[in-house]
Amino acid sequence: MRPRPLRRSTRAAAPAYAAAMTSSGAQRARALDLLSRGDMAGGIAGLEGHVAGAPDDAGAWLALGAAYAAEERWADAAKALARGVELGGAEDGGEELIEARLAYARALVRLGRLDEAAAELRRGAAIEPPDPRALRELGVVLYDLRLYDEAARWLARACEAAPEDARAAFALGLAHEARREIAPAIAAYREAVRRAPSFADARLTLADALASIGEHERALGELEALLARERSHEQAARNREVLQRALAEMRARRLLGKTERELARSALVMEAQLRRREARAAPATAEGAAARQIVRYTAPLLELHVTLDSPNNGPGSGAIEALHLALTDPERAARAEDDVFKVTVIGEDGRQAPVSYATGASLTLVREAIGCPMTQASALYTSLLKGSPSVDWGGATLRFASVPGTGGAPGGERHGLLVGRRA
Repeated sequence: MRPRPLRRSTRAAAPAYAAAMTSSGAQRARALDLLSRGDMAGGIAGLEGHVAGAPDDAGAWLALGAAYAAEERWADAAKALARGVELGGAEDGGEELIEARLAYARALVRLGRLDEAAAELRRGAAIEPPDPRALRELGVVLYDLRLYDEAARWLARACEAAPEDARAAFALGLAHEARREIAPAIAAYREAVRRAPSFADARLTLADALASIGEHERALGELEALLARERSHEQAARNREVLQRALAEMRARRLLGKTERELARSALVMEAQLRRREARAAPATAEGAAARQIVRYTAPLLELHVTLDSPNNGPGSGAIEALHLALTDPERAARAEDDVFKVTVIGEDGRQAPVSYATGASLTLVREAIGCPMTQASALYTSLLKGSPSVDWGGATLRFASVPGTGGAPGGERHGLLVGRRA
């Protein structure tokens, strides 16, 4: 997953003229007055002349740096602000010191000197009590440096220090997503939207994250909420159209919720030549629950156990609640190359590579059960292989589980891949 870009505000930091107004010097006072009235050229020229004759006037250097920043003269701003900070132009007050370090760090960021900006922001964040802006901007710079773990820690502190700062929550979500932690990322995006319901970037990114785990309905809900506030938001309208098509296609393809008639036409059944065997009543899940049925399908190396809800209209009429695929000879299935389902994967070198029969069958099950693309099926299956106890996607849950009733089967109890509708 490629990290999402963090958008920065293009508005320059407010020039810190007020603190500098208290210093002596007629030339400096005139320059600051010009700046306060919007005469940037005149004010900058006046301050340049002043610091040429009074090079140790830290406050004037800070005011000059702020003026340069307002004009987006970032190299000049960094030099002037560095001189002001070095001379201690804001040592008399914590708030003024924070403002100076923030301004200097922002200039360094504009120049692409991220390591230096992070160092300056660390100094700012160390000032007690911590300023939420320093915490947030340090987290953002660390994100840009791809230090995602550390970025997440600082951004979490920023969220605590400023409970209504939506941008801190949004940035925390981006850091979590860069760490491939989608659940906390979604939680952070939701918090950003709660803090600022009109924050368009947060809603767009939340919708994107929800769609990435198959939650298309919820993603559409976020886009609808955004469009209700901004009817002319073109990106949200385009994303909604794409998601509506994807949701329709997913519903059309997925086997969960369909009947055995659709299952019989699936690649899983047709390519593996699975044959329908016996049906039995499923164990009751709760008192008074509707009757369910489990139908067993078999092929030389596979067993498929299909759980159907109350088939009231005869065989094949119940909706599929779960599909449980088990290998009857796991070692042989793992050794055999898949020449049945014709599944290939893309290796780290970018080349296509065949998979084993066991993997081909498992990926085909996932793809058809939940109606997702093969790339998504591969990602979900890989997550289980890496140790995740279960994976949720598109209203379904995937996990490895033992097959009920196989304890007395030849070879003992069987385990397999279970894909079912989420409770």
